[in-house]
Amino acid sequence: MSPDTAVAERRPGRPRSEEADRAIEASALDLLVADGFDGMTIEGVAARAGVGKATIYRRWPTKGQLVLDAVVHRCAEHIISPDTGSLHGDLVELFEALLVKFRRDGSILRAFAAATAKSADLADTFQRTFLDERRSAMRDVLARGVARGELPADADLELLGDLGSALMWHRLAISGAPLSDDLPQRLADVVCR
Repeated sequence: MSPDTAVAERRPGRPRSEEADRAIEASALDLLVADGFDGMTIEGVAARAGVGKATIYRRWPTKGQLVLDAVVHRCAEHIISPDTGSLHGDLVELFEALLVKFRRDGSILRAFAAATAKSADLADTFQRTFLDERRSAMRDVLARGVARGELPADADLELLGDLGSALMWHRLAISGAPLSDDLPQRLADVVCR
């Protein structure tokens, strides 16, 4: 691309600031956790990020779109599908990755999950971003366990696939029980029995 073409394709006005984007998204997440989706406002995000409301609205036309992008950028990660050679080892790796995720982003995920009850768009994104890929990786691990004879051929892979993550989510969002360091090992032991 020639310099003339690059200039012609650039949008009018100042170039978008990645630093402002990060500050806006971080502020949105802070307020989502502190005030909930209904309580947070674009005005509050703008004040916290040190930008004008117009700066936010140029990037995100709605509060929902801002929250979606902020959560996806902060919380989405590459989902692993480990193949250590054993079902137990694969499960431990998957559950350890989930434990790290919940410890790092648990408050954001709880607040975002609460917001999904009121917005179909947020619920759809939560499903696609956090559940579908993780469930697919778990199904792959369990299917390899069946192929190696570590699980019976008639094992309910859908139910087993939800077991570990559901228990961890229950501890994070419902019971408040600890997300202890040994939890991935203990969950893998339960699934492999």
